[in-house]
Amino acid sequence: MLTPLLILSGIGLVMSAMLAIGRKVFAVDVDERQEKINDILPGANCGGCGYPGCSGFAVALVEKKSSPTACPLCSSDTMEQIGQILGIKIEKVEPMVALIRCAGDNTSAPARSQYLGIANCTAANAVSSGGKACTYGCLGLGSCADVCTFDAIVTTDNGLCYVDSNLCTGCKKCVEACPRGLIKMVPKSAKVHVLCANPNKAKEVKAVCSVGCTGCKLCTKQSKNFAMSGPLASVDYSNKTDIPESAALACGPGAILDTSIYTTASWITDSNTRTDYEKRSADWKAAEKERKAAARKKATDAAKGGE
Repeated sequence: MLTPLLILSGIGLVMSAMLAIGRKVFAVDVDERQEKINDILPGANCGGCGYPGCSGFAVALVEKKSSPTACPLCSSDTMEQIGQILGIKIEKVEPMVALIRCAGDNTSAPARSQYLGIANCTAANAVSSGGKACTYGCLGLGSCADVCTFDAIVTTDNGLCYVDSNLCTGCKKCVEACPRGLIKMVPKSAKVHVLCANPNKAKEVKAVCSVGCTGCKLCTKQSKNFAMSGPLASVDYSNKTDIPESAALACGPGAILDTSIYTTASWITDSNTRTDYEKRSADWKAAEKERKAAARKKATDAAKGGE
């Protein structure tokens, strides 16, 4: 009975010795900077940096294959700490968040047919471009929300999704998930957005959506921050000057959201918000008409006085 136990103990000692030797022989030196960086990274493993998890990102940083600014979750303080570990200076970058460029719900952008397939935007888009009449609009089935690790995308009951910018980390997974390319990354500090991606002419846009951009260019007359891509207006986010409230109020269909006045949630889900906007817009247009009339009268009076 004693002999088998001694044999087993001997085998155990030999194996332990072999493992200890193996650890030393095949040990892989890990750069201590990698461990320090990994300790201060957010740990979300969202993949927004382009690498498989935070540990993979830490390796890429040490090997100079990436920059701390590539992490959408890192705060400026964290980036600065990483820079100190790596011995490099980190330029501050503005946080980016996702924006779904559509406000056409089932009421303002009615369906042309009823989609009864899989509740997935990619699947719906593959079947005659889904049921929505606007083939550029949000299908509202939440494929973007499904891939959002941080619950930053809300799927409404009225055929739309929107992003809560306070929860969005800028990982860009939703950008890839949208089959219509509706989602773009915008500066978190930006307050004004054009919520339309339909590039067609006014007549075609009006036929499928009552809140789509009609290319009237009135917003460009109120602010140089707006640019036209064909008949579709967009915000030039590189221009950091403030956009006046009048830019949104001048928009006939209300395709421009000014988050300094209305939250994205209320703009998308609350009909009272739209009613309030329409009143403010009408009041502004009336005041603008009076202002222009007064200016014309003043010019005419001045011309007569100079005769």
